[in-house]
Amino acid sequence: MISNILISVQVFAALLMVPNEKINDVDHPPARNERPGENLMTMMQRYAAYNHWANQQFANWLDSASEEDMNREIESSFSSLKETVIHIWSAEYLWLQAVKDESSDNSPAKNFEGSKDELLSDWLKASESFSKHVKSMTSDELQSKRDEEQYSIADMIHHCMNHSTYHRGQLITMGRQAGLKDPPRTDFIYYVSLARE
Repeated sequence: MISNILISVQVFAALLMVPNEKINDVDHPPARNERPGENLMTMMQRYAAYNHWANQQFANWLDSASEEDMNREIESSFSSLKETVIHIWSAEYLWLQAVKDESSDNSPAKNFEGSKDELLSDWLKASESFSKHVKSMTSDELQSKRDEEQYSIADMIHHCMNHSTYHRGQLITMGRQAGLKDPPRTDFIYYVSLARE
């Protein structure tokens, strides 16, 4: 009982914290008088923009890692920080291709052999492309379904963003094991608070 109260107080305190930075390129929550469907459109745009922002925070953090740190074998879903980043990058690329209904045969993440700097740069380019594409989509496009699938384009986008969040959590645990300090704070609610400041 006491632990539940403490957790509630911690969550409430985190929501009240004043952030020390501001985000300028984020869509604000929709007005109450928006047409049906615009809430979905706004949420998908914000979530894709959030994903790109969170990836940027992690790329900045991982920039301090050595090539050795990035390749150090650590037990998790993937064997290293590098392999985990490649997996996130690859998944974002593949899901963007699915959203666009385009071939994913030429994934740049497949068999990647470049440097840490190239990896982080290419990863961010992919998440930026995803965010820009979602920003260009209409509500009808987001709600549409592929003929053979039971879920909407918005479901696909939401799945991909959640998938990236899951693996970014693993990057924190793995990074700490590799000796990296001060992992980034990338909770969605924190991102929203930065956008509203």
